[in-house]
Amino acid sequence: MKRLFNYAVLVCVALGMASCVQDLNTKPIDPNSSTSFNQDRMFTKCYSCMAVIGQSSPKEDSDVEDIDAGTSGFYRTIWYCNELTTDEAWWIWDDAESKQLCQTNWNGTNTMIRAIYTRLNLNIKYCNHYLTYASSETEEDKNRIAEVRWIRALHYFYLMDMYLYAPLITTESSDFPHFVPRHELYKWLVTELEDLVVALPAQRVSPYRVGKAAAQLLLARIYLNADVYNKYNPDWTAGTTWKKAYDAATSLISDNPQHSLVTTPIVTDSGFVYSAYQQLFMGDNNRADVMKENIFQIYQDGLYAQSYASSMMLIGANRLQGMNAWGIEAEWHSMRTSPTMVDKFLTPMGIDRTTAMGMVYDEFEMPGQLHDDRAILSSDGLNTGYTFTIKGDQDLGNTSYLFDCWAALKYTGVYSSADLPELSPRQSKDWPDTDIPMLRLAEAYMIQAEALFRTGDKGGALNIINNVIRARANADPLPSLDEETLLDEWCREFYDEGRRRIDLIRFGRFFGPEADKYRYHWEGRMGKNDGPQFYTTGTPEYMNWFPVPSEDKRSNPNFKTDVEGDPNNIFAAQGGDGYTY
Repeated sequence: MKRLFNYAVLVCVALGMASCVQDLNTKPIDPNSSTSFNQDRMFTKCYSCMAVIGQSSPKEDSDVEDIDAGTSGFYRTIWYCNELTTDEAWWIWDDAESKQLCQTNWNGTNTMIRAIYTRLNLNIKYCNHYLTYASSETEEDKNRIAEVRWIRALHYFYLMDMYLYAPLITTESSDFPHFVPRHELYKWLVTELEDLVVALPAQRVSPYRVGKAAAQLLLARIYLNADVYNKYNPDWTAGTTWKKAYDAATSLISDNPQHSLVTTPIVTDSGFVYSAYQQLFMGDNNRADVMKENIFQIYQDGLYAQSYASSMMLIGANRLQGMNAWGIEAEWHSMRTSPTMVDKFLTPMGIDRTTAMGMVYDEFEMPGQLHDDRAILSSDGLNTGYTFTIKGDQDLGNTSYLFDCWAALKYTGVYSSADLPELSPRQSKDWPDTDIPMLRLAEAYMIQAEALFRTGDKGGALNIINNVIRARANADPLPSLDEETLLDEWCREFYDEGRRRIDLIRFGRFFGPEADKYRYHWEGRMGKNDGPQFYTTGTPEYMNWFPVPSEDKRSNPNFKTDVEGDPNNIFAAQGGDGYTY
């Protein structure tokens, strides 16, 4: 079982920093109010701000105010924006912010968009505070500085990806920030990550810290999406970074033999099978033979790192009483997958939705039926008395429509050591131990495949997908590869991992004139009764990014000057990013 340390203590113990353990969770760490700098505690804060919402309870005292505390965490805010806006998930509860995201009806007042903007900038502030005052005398000091720089770079990646303009602040300052276009953030990030490939330790110092591989993978991801971030860069030539993406991913794989895909299933004494893929998302996914695939994993612990904003949300939201045991007792019954996501597993088998309506299997049977270990889906409500259908419609805010699509259940609190799921060990009946796999080695192989595809080597791309990605999942080989099939493979491998919007935009499938013929991701999202029918004839390009929160635009005197002063900004007269305020 997972060691009984809270996240802050775990990091400190791993570093041998006993002095930072005392009252770590009782003293606030606020760069604006702290009278002294404690290097150990602040280093811990830079990691823990991605795992928990604040300094105390998972239900209150969030670092981000003016939003329900449980929804304010780093991962959940990212997840909502990158998943609920796409073709992968429905959120059924009648929450205004999630309803707007699902219905393609967001603006600068959406509380979730404001929360992720605030969370990203606040966590960057923590990192800048550390980097301003931290000692660099020892090798360990230098490692920690490089790691905090990487954490800051990860947050800037999400700012670049989610906003057309964002602040770029690399020193501690109380001044109103200036905004830069995303292609300026791109330049800074590439330079920073290239330097971090050298500055970070070759291997991570402890399991929940990052090493060189984290910089290589994030750099490869940025190169893969470079055309998106440089669309309005007048000096940019499209298609020039595919090889760089391939080279960065290849270097990651060759330079880091300590990282490898999980490929061995577990068969319990009772004959119960946990596939290699399933083990990545289980309550004991902190096992060394599982963590070898994770380049960066966000720590969760049922006793000491409790959060509604990470794996608890992914596990509890899909379950209700009567379904198979899932390791904890949380049952939110607030989320379902969408029919178009289910299609990604039906299509390779030649199964249409009408035929699929007769497939009644739980999440342990469905992978075998669809010949893919990643199809951890359930159409069997078991003791709920219901069967999940594929009706292609959804009334957001009405849980009576909970069974209108299959349930995606790959995240679970069950341990792979459980002879049967209902016998799974657990530290808490209320909170999962399941860590969040934030960056996985499988992404490097998918980046290799897409880069080869984009540069004309479709055979090489197909070879990687069939013999690495699909082989690990025991999925039938694909006979050929085109752009749509490649995008579908990204979905099959990474669904519900908080990245779908990024892939849809790169493939031109999200918003804008080029995406009009791919409006499938609105299917079922408008509501049966009063849901607005948005963009039935055309989609606005500016919805490929999110609005800087309206209150930030109004309160920061630099925003209007910065965006209107950019000669390449075609949205200068429309709120700076296309969203009025």
